[in-house]
Order: sequence, then structure tokens, then C-alpha cells
Amino acid sequence: MSEMNLLVCRWDRVTLEALLDRGARVTLIFDEWEAANRGIDPELIARVDRHYVIRSFDALDEMAQLAVEIRSTGVKVDRVLSLSEFSQFGAAYLATALGLEQPAIEKSVLMRDKRAMKERARQGGITCARHVSLSTADVEGSVRRVTDELGFPVVVKPAAGLGSVATSLVGDAAELAGILREAGADTVARFLIAEEPIDGDEYHVDAVWEDGKAQILAVSRYLRPRMTVETPGHDNGSILLPREREPELYAEVEELHEWINAAFDITDDITHLEIFRRSDGRLWFSEIATRFAGGAIPESFGPLGADLRELWVEAIMGAGREPLTLRRPPYPYVGWINLAPAEAGTILKDPSDELISRFPYVLDTIRSRSVGFEIGELHPSVWCLMLVIGAESEEQFRERAAELEAALLPAYEMGGTS
Repeated sequence: MSEMNLLVCRWDRVTLEALLDRGARVTLIFDEWEAANRGIDPELIARVDRHYVIRSFDALDEMAQLAVEIRSTGVKVDRVLSLSEFSQFGAAYLATALGLEQPAIEKSVLMRDKRAMKERARQGGITCARHVSLSTADVEGSVRRVTDELGFPVVVKPAAGLGSVATSLVGDAAELAGILREAGADTVARFLIAEEPIDGDEYHVDAVWEDGKAQILAVSRYLRPRMTVETPGHDNGSILLPREREPELYAEVEELHEWINAAFDITDDITHLEIFRRSDGRLWFSEIATRFAGGAIPESFGPLGADLRELWVEAIMGAGREPLTLRRPPYPYVGWINLAPAEAGTILKDPSDELISRFPYVLDTIRSRSVGFEIGELHPSVWCLMLVIGAESEEQFRERAAELEAALLPAYEMGGTS
């Protein structure tokens, strides 16, 4: 494969190893939080051309100085890759400063700010929930706009947040005012978004695009809508739906994705799309991100050939060849679940490998937060023990997920927070 100079924003072992193993020249950037919490591997760091540790990807002064520094090395960067939600703004700024067209700053705003995202979707004729912009600097005005334009209940989330973190279903004006005052307690104006709730089944669509063509596209159904997950260790996961058993769904999703790609200028990206099938039968757009998904969604592609991140790297490094193909997995239905404590605190004990091995349909085990990790706040994206599992049907998948929860969750032991 031809040599490529890549600027990689954020630490991710699987992606980095895949890039380096395929001959990429890598300049790596990660922040101080990652340096302290991600278990940075010095042997892997030694394989990259150069790396930089920064305060924040949102600090424009750092991004500007870094761009000048990279230019001074004489390296001509071919592509900038953002490996997380929180590096999107910085990655786009760096790309622009280095003379690259993508990722564009405008696209980073559309991908990160949910208000801009919903506005662009509606402009593109894409069906989505009505929304109102909220500001902690104008609590009364924000509450009034929600009351007049949406009514209650509403879903409230940070305008540039991540997944379902800090997301609430708000029932009345008083509750909304309290959330806005708490969010603005440090006197810095912050922006949130209020949306009308969307009912129905929630799906995610994960795809890899090169030259506007889908190299990989897979549709998965969440075990339950993310907003209704009450504890991170129960009904928290998704089932990858086989194309041959859901041809009509895949045709609908691919048509919708064409509209979305046109609206958001998606051509050479990895995307994570969330949609709903409402009671009216139509697919409604929820959110899209130009990054790989969280949880164990990337790993759930393993039984189909490779981790989704590795498939993405194959597309990046193998431009111009035939689209990637997925192999037939050992079970018609594969997917993943998250097992996690039901209370905050320090994890003193978690389910053992020996206990997990009693369930032969478990295909992979991913430990994100294990013994010694302190959980401060419970929310649906507290990833702890994630299991990739297989089943003959959706019904059996759900039965096996429940069986694993019953057998493994009691193994957790928690201590008090420090």
C-alpha cells in the first residue's frame, strides 16, 4: 500500500495499530486527560513519527501553534483523522491551517453542535424533531421559547455534548429553569438544545465512506432507546441486523443516508447515525457523527471480519480498490451489551473471565472500566464490561442478554467514592 502521512487526533489503540501495521506515517496528538487516564502504550508511541500532548483540542492558540510546528517539520499531511467527538473542532481547525479541505470547519460545527445539525437537516428536507436553542444567559427567555414553541415534556442536552451524557427528559418549566441555572452556575454562558421527544424503535447506522461510496454500511437496533436506559448495566446494547433478513430496512436507510450525505457533505468519513422508526412508519433523523461509535459497536463487527476501526483503516489505506466485504458471522445476529454496576463508587470486583466463559455464545470481552476504576456518575455511556454475543434470532439475542445480566451483574462489588 502507498505511504500516507496522517495526522491523528486522540488516542485509540486499535486504530493506531491498524494504521501503523499498514505502513502509515503517523503524527499523533492527544490531550493531558488522555495521557493520565488512557494507559498510553510507550511501545506504540515509539512507532509513530512524532507525538504531541496538549491541554485541549478546543484551545485555538494551541491548535494554531501546533499547525505551525507541524509545517516546520517539512511533513506534508495527507489526511487528518479525528478519533473522538471531542477532537472534532480541533481536527478541522488543524486541517484548515495545514491547507486541507477536509475535515472542514463548517462540517465540524454541524457534527458537534446539535442545533446546527438539526437546522441543516431540516433545510435538506430530512425529517427530524423540532428544537429550540437554550442559553444559560437567558433562562427566562429560553423557558418561554420552549413553552411557546414545543411544550413539555422535552429532551434537553448540551448543544455540543456527547451521546446521552447530561441528557434529561424535562417535564415542566420549573424543572427546565433549574437545569439552565445549574448549567450556568459558573457565570459562563452555555448553550443547550431542547427537542420534542421521539418515540419508536431506535437504530444506529455505522458506515465507512470513500469517494462518496459506502465501503461498509450496517444497521443495528438498540435493545431499547438510549433515553430510556435507566442504568448502564441493563438493556444497554444493540443488535446488528443482517441485510439478507432486513432488505427493505436497508433500502430505506440507504436512501435516507443519501439525503444526509448531501446535506452534510459526507464523502470520505466514518459515520455513526442514529434514527428512529416512529409509529407513523417513517424513519426520523436523530443525530450523526463523523467518528466511529462508542460502546462495543466497533468490536461487534469482529465476527463479520474485523473491528469496524480496522475496516475504516483498510478503506483509508486502500483507496481506489473494490469496496470492502463482510463475511458471514458464526450466528445470524451479533451485537453487544454493556454490564455495569447499578451504583456509583469504586469497582472492587467485577465478573471474572472464568464466569464469562460459561456462556459459549459470548464472542468477545471488552473491559473498559474494571477493578479500581471510580464511577462518579451513572449514565448510559458508563462503559464497563462489554460483551459481543451471537444468537439465531433477535428474540434469542434478548434472552441471552437477560441471561448474562442475571448471571454476571451480581459479581460486581463496589466501595465508597474517595
